[in-house]
Amino acid sequence: MFYKIIILLLLIYISVFSQGNVLKTQSDKFYFDAVVFEGDSIGKSRVDSYFIIPYENIDFSFVNNIYIAQYILRVNILDSNGSVIQSKDVERKLSETDYAVSKGINASFDHCTIQLYLHPGKYKIEAIMRNQFNNTEESRKREINVIDFKSFNFSMSGILLLSSLEEVNGKYKITPHISDNIGNLENGFFLFFESYNQSNKYDSLDYVWEVYDSSNELIAFSNRIRKANPIKTSRNFVRVPPIKELITGSYTISLLALEPLDIKEYSKESALAKTTRSIRYIKTIAGNIMTDLNLAIKQLRYVATRDEIEYIQTAANEQEKQKRFEDFWKKLDPTPNTERNESFDEYYSRINIANQKFKAFQEGWLSDMGMVYITLGPPSSQKQQSGYGDNKKYERWLYGNGREFIFMDNTGFGDFRLIRPSVITEKYKYNNR
Repeated sequence: MFYKIIILLLLIYISVFSQGNVLKTQSDKFYFDAVVFEGDSIGKSRVDSYFIIPYENIDFSFVNNIYIAQYILRVNILDSNGSVIQSKDVERKLSETDYAVSKGINASFDHCTIQLYLHPGKYKIEAIMRNQFNNTEESRKREINVIDFKSFNFSMSGILLLSSLEEVNGKYKITPHISDNIGNLENGFFLFFESYNQSNKYDSLDYVWEVYDSSNELIAFSNRIRKANPIKTSRNFVRVPPIKELITGSYTISLLALEPLDIKEYSKESALAKTTRSIRYIKTIAGNIMTDLNLAIKQLRYVATRDEIEYIQTAANEQEKQKRFEDFWKKLDPTPNTERNESFDEYYSRINIANQKFKAFQEGWLSDMGMVYITLGPPSSQKQQSGYGDNKKYERWLYGNGREFIFMDNTGFGDFRLIRPSVITEKYKYNNR
């Protein structure tokens, strides 16, 4: 039976480490993956480079009553000396009539696949996005291993990660996961690969996946998964369920093709073919990496009630605790149809700023100045002055709505306490400056 593959691209936001406390984030301009397949050209294999670029990371300009963007995607192939031996550019032009859409309000994105053909060998592949309006660029690099698939009786392509797969009227609808990070794929994921069979020795094969940690220790593996093995090329999918052994870190996942046997045992040495790729497990919330969930929950004190915080803290396990934390912030998301949660981002950004600016005898987010800053945002004006006769320092914060806050440094070591008004009762709200 002929199965037509319909590729439905889905934007998966990923994050990498930068400076911060509980949350670490860096907005990537684009997301990239590269997979090696058998090529049509004799002696060469095909390298498919996948790009996903969210609209919120694309610079649109308003020209003739429409919003337009123009940028170039480039793929460079580098040899072992770092020299570019092959390159390909694709120019992308986008237009939108709605300003909000151009800013990513509905999670729109552009996607592109660039194909190159290479002789067998080890290479570095460099992906570049260059904005033609301001001539800025961003790049990604990764290593690829290209083999001559036609020289083997049986071989497998590289692995493309899928976040979902469903069959509709005899056709597969697949959703590529253009990222190494599988931390937020709570229902597991799929391995998509092609197999190339040049002989009729086996009409079916068994497949087994294995996951190794950064120390090359085997931490999880599957039972045998039997699949048909037709002559020439076939497309295959193997499901990887949620792996409870995974913690934050980098891993390698391997897929082994084995002789079909009705036994559970197998040895890696007996594999007919093997394909491998890197994966990462990093849980993110609204594009942010959680480095200390328990502290992040405590820091809800200026946005959540005591009962809401207690409900999250008393979850039965860490997974349920994180789910309750995420559910709390989903209710406050001003743009629920997008991946980004602006309320979440603003709140924890204020906490990080408070920690940098107002730390004295305790963390800045726990100080009185931190409390006001996190709840109401930066003041429209602030001024320090000495007291009259008491030699104490005072600081006065004014907000645009006429509100005034007076802080006093009672110790002389920058520990400013709120003296007027004596308390602040409201909770944080998005954009409540």
